[in-house]
Amino acid sequence: MVFWGKQEQESSQGGQAQAPQALPPHYIGTLEDAYQELFKAKGRAPGIDLAIKLSDMILEHAVKERASDVHIESQGSNVRVRFRVDGILQDMLNSPKNADIPLTQRIRVLAGFDPEPPASFRNEEGRFQKIIANRAIQVRVSSFPTVNGEKLVLRVLDRQQLGIDLEQLGMDQEALTTTKKLIRNPYGIFFITGSTGSGKTTSLYAMLKNISTPMINIITLEDPVEYRLEGINQAQISAKTGFTWAEGLRTILRQDPDVIMVGEIRDYESAEISLRSALTGHLLFTTIHTINAPSIIERLFEMGIPPFLIASSMLGAISQRLVRKVCPQCAQKAAAPSEAVVSEFIKNMDPQEGALIKELILKPGAEYKVEKGCSACRNTGYLGRTGIFEMMLMNEEVRKQVLDHSPTDLIRRTAIQTSKMRTLLMDGILKARTGVTTLAEVIRVTATMV
Repeated sequence: MVFWGKQEQESSQGGQAQAPQALPPHYIGTLEDAYQELFKAKGRAPGIDLAIKLSDMILEHAVKERASDVHIESQGSNVRVRFRVDGILQDMLNSPKNADIPLTQRIRVLAGFDPEPPASFRNEEGRFQKIIANRAIQVRVSSFPTVNGEKLVLRVLDRQQLGIDLEQLGMDQEALTTTKKLIRNPYGIFFITGSTGSGKTTSLYAMLKNISTPMINIITLEDPVEYRLEGINQAQISAKTGFTWAEGLRTILRQDPDVIMVGEIRDYESAEISLRSALTGHLLFTTIHTINAPSIIERLFEMGIPPFLIASSMLGAISQRLVRKVCPQCAQKAAAPSEAVVSEFIKNMDPQEGALIKELILKPGAEYKVEKGCSACRNTGYLGRTGIFEMMLMNEEVRKQVLDHSPTDLIRRTAIQTSKMRTLLMDGILKARTGVTTLAEVIRVTATMV
């Protein structure tokens, strides 16, 4: 699509990013600058000391830049460091390797690996904790052999960046009220679906935190346990010891639970136990990999779950994605796209859904924005992310479609018509109308569903 992009700019405002005061002075600036400064001042420092300083420097900058992942890669004679910020990878350092600085060995030791990679490939995963900017940062490390050498990916788990309250996820007031009511049901199963990195785990944790009291027993089954939640009993799957999803679920049911959270439903056995548990008096939250909320039902059909079990135990489902928020420092106003452009955009959609989309986009009163780029957002035009949500509730009409084994398209249409389900695209457009994000970003994130 050629519309909803930078060409619709009208005005701009400048802005300057400020580094957190807690960071040492030599970490202010780019990682490339800090890397060069380290070499200028290294003197006769031992290589391991420089490796320690460099690894700490990378993590300091990752936290400062709000990176979710750090990629450390060998690129021929160079070492490249990339940060995933707001879901997009960005080059932060690309410099000649220095054989005297054992950076990867330092990180391997921190993660609990042997200093040198094994001669034959084996899966290596570890974790460590560092105090950065006066707070504890969890780092999960994965090693992968490439033809150029070892590649390390560090998942940065920063509780301060984790919006763990329901109010911080990005739901509008109506969806928030419905969710709070839904998660207080005495029994039933509630699904969350979305792509990898769409914030499913964060949403699950936020729901558990919202209902957690000393009066109920909440038990989780996760792989891995990303964050420790106070007052909640968390267990980690371990295939090596035979503690599988199905075995974990069976064990949980003997632990007198009120609420169960299952990290992911992957097969018939775990799905069947979960749905029957929801039917017999337990409230259960879980995730499942599908493209949208209505397709969860088709996925359960494929696993072999009978329609009556789905219809009688399922409370509802949320599908979610993360969209980048437009940078408040440099965002520019944008005009709404023309009716002709919108008509072209919706031509392959379901006619009723397309009409709703067209009405949403063209309705007067929108405050559309477009990205520009400044120092505050590293010239990306975006700063931070928020969720867009598609909530499907199990009402009588949808339940009837499930019992009839109806296809996903019919279930989706029924949910839109009878429970006013707002699709991911619709919710994204509403956020674009208020200037939270841009139409271009919403289209980018929901492209596979249009």
